[in-house]
Amino acid sequence: MKTLTLRSGGIAAAALLFAAAFFVSAPGLRAADDINTLYQQGRAAFHKGDFETAGTLLSQVAAAAPNHVDTQNMLRFIRANQKVAVSTLKKDYAAVVLPKLDLQEVTLTEAVDGLRMLSKNASNGKVTPNIIIKGADLGGKKLSLSLANIPLPEAIEYLAQLTGSKATYEKHAVVLSPVAQPQTASKDK
Repeated sequence: MKTLTLRSGGIAAAALLFAAAFFVSAPGLRAADDINTLYQQGRAAFHKGDFETAGTLLSQVAAAAPNHVDTQNMLRFIRANQKVAVSTLKKDYAAVVLPKLDLQEVTLTEAVDGLRMLSKNASNGKVTPNIIIKGADLGGKKLSLSLANIPLPEAIEYLAQLTGSKATYEKHAVVLSPVAQPQTASKDK
């Protein structure tokens, strides 16, 4: 009988120790799950090409698990392929504030020429934006715009919006190109 009591007491003690160990390690398991979730989200963003979001998430993973090889490899790729020149061009343009921009029924080509002249005057000859218009049809679109005290990048964005185009900052220029129209599926009857 004594053996049965010791066995049942030993089993109860083992169960108690197991439960205590589980609850003590549960926060560690949750932290590991959180890191895994961050890694999975960062990995998904990386493969979608959203390197800014991926870099933020994967940096958090790297802080918690510095020896995780896949995370380190993705972060190295992101750092190696960051577009530093693009942000520099946009920063240079952002330093130029146009005191007044008044365009009435002009083509996009004429508006870009006027924007070049206004920004050259506003920056005392230091900044003349290099803006490339892709497509003859796009250059001929008419627009009207009247703004005051506007930074150059915002003025470029307004021109893009009014002409149904998009502005892409490349290394040495801003490219205005037509926005692709979604194709509608035709129904055969």
